[in-house]
Amino acid sequence: MIWESLQVKDLSKAIQFIGEMEWVCEHLFTRLLKKQKQKSIAPDHIWISYEDGNPKGILYLSNQGLLLPYLPFLDEKPIDSHFHQLKHMIPLKTIRIYSIVGKRLFVQAMEELFQFKEGVYVDYHLMTRSKSEPLPPMPIRPCFQIRKATIDDIERILPLQILYEKEEVLIRPDLMDAEKTRKDLNLALREQIILLGEFEGKAVAKAGTNARGILYHQIGGVFTDPNYRGRHFARALMIRLLHEIHGEGKNACLFVKTHNRIAIHLYEELGFQTREAFRIHYV
Repeated sequence: MIWESLQVKDLSKAIQFIGEMEWVCEHLFTRLLKKQKQKSIAPDHIWISYEDGNPKGILYLSNQGLLLPYLPFLDEKPIDSHFHQLKHMIPLKTIRIYSIVGKRLFVQAMEELFQFKEGVYVDYHLMTRSKSEPLPPMPIRPCFQIRKATIDDIERILPLQILYEKEEVLIRPDLMDAEKTRKDLNLALREQIILLGEFEGKAVAKAGTNARGILYHQIGGVFTDPNYRGRHFARALMIRLLHEIHGEGKNACLFVKTHNRIAIHLYEELGFQTREAFRIHYV
C-alpha cells in the first residue's frame, strides 16, 4: 500500500471511492465535495492510499488541525509498516493536530500512529435512517411553532447555540468563544437546514444539518432549552427536519453520545439504527 498527496484532479476518484459509505465520514465527504467545487486543496492537506492501483484509504488534515481519517482497509487487516509512512508525510511541525473525528476504529489507528496518550476522547453511536422509511405523525404541541431559520434569526438562535455547545460540545465550557460561535452559526444559517422551535413566540429549541452530502445529510445541534424540556419539542423538530431531508431525496445520519439514553431512545423511535462506533478525540 502506498500513500501519496491527493491532487485536485483525483478528488472525483476519492469521492467515488467513499461512495455509498459517506455516512461513515460525512464531515470528510462534504469537505471533499467543497474542495472539488473550489478546485483547490490548499491550505488543507489530503492523502490517499493505493493498493494495486485501487484507492484504499483517505486522510484529511485541515489547516486548523482537524484530522479526518477514512481507513476501511482496517476492517479487514491490522496496521502494517506501510501505514507508518504517513507519520513522516504529515507536517506536524507546522500544523498541530487538535482533534480527530471519525469511526472509532479509524480514530484509534491515528491514536496509535501518533502515540496520542493524552487528551480527552468522547465515544458516540453513529446512526442512520433511510429515506424510504415512513415517518411518524407530528406530535401536536399547542403554542409551539417550527419554521426554517434564516440569517435574520441569528440573534435569536445564538443563545441556544451557546447553551448547546457548553452542554454537548466543549470539553472546557469555560473557554467558550462567543464570537467564533456566532461566526460558525452565520455560516450554518447560509449553508445548512436550520429549524427554529418557538413556544409562545420565544426561541426554545433548534435542530439542523451540519453536513450535506450526495446520499446523506448529517443532523447535528439538536437542542432544547433546559427550562422547556419534557414537552416533546425535540421530537417535533426532528420529524420536521427529517421531512425536509427526505424531501431533498437524502437519507439521514447522526452521531449521539453513547450515554445519552434519552436522545438514543428518541432517534430509535424515529427509525434510526445504530451502525458504527464513532469517536472524537480532543488532543
